[in-house]
Amino acid sequence: MDVFQYDDILVYRSIYAPVSSNMFVIFSGSEAIVFDPNENEEVLKLFQEKKIQNVHILLTHGHYDHISGVLWLKEHFNAEVYCQEKCADRLANNKRPLSRLVALVLAEQDRKDGGHRYKNFRDSYKPFTITADKTFDKEDLFTIGDLEVNVTSTPGHSEGSACYVINNKLVFTGDTLLEDNAVILRFPGGNTENYQNIALPYLHSLDKNLIVMPGHGDPFVLAESKFV
Repeated sequence: MDVFQYDDILVYRSIYAPVSSNMFVIFSGSEAIVFDPNENEEVLKLFQEKKIQNVHILLTHGHYDHISGVLWLKEHFNAEVYCQEKCADRLANNKRPLSRLVALVLAEQDRKDGGHRYKNFRDSYKPFTITADKTFDKEDLFTIGDLEVNVTSTPGHSEGSACYVINNKLVFTGDTLLEDNAVILRFPGGNTENYQNIALPYLHSLDKNLIVMPGHGDPFVLAESKFV
């Protein structure tokens, strides 16, 4: 587990190995914020050591590699799920398998090098749905402990994508902005027009000194992004 410090904010990161997706965790007193959870026993131990009472699960979008640990967290803690309305619709729809995109990515990797990632993932995956506890439409502002959270809908990579700004210092972008790779818009629910007309103008409006906590890869300063 990695730890990053930005002024008075400590951010813990766990990586979902199959496709290198980031889970980020921030603490504020007895409250924990978890962005895009995966299962990690170190995180579980850390929560127990800090005597965490409430867990706030904030989802940047509904692709499986960014939600795989939601039910696991709910089993262990008093945890609520928060996301954009269209993301919530996707998570609750059992006719839209949440694992499909990860399976496609792993199958493509196997095709290139003869690996067995897809089979291993298929054998371990168990279908599930998620009911969001709270949702928003275009934007929202709220506090958790002493942290101010400003969230904005940023469709493009998926219908329910969103970005979260914390204390005007960090922005958690999920797959809406990565450092070295262009955002993928070809997946089901992706939309180039929405990305260009909604998501990109939002990203351009942000303070360029913000630290970007992306869905994949290491954190970086927004001003250094070649895509904004």
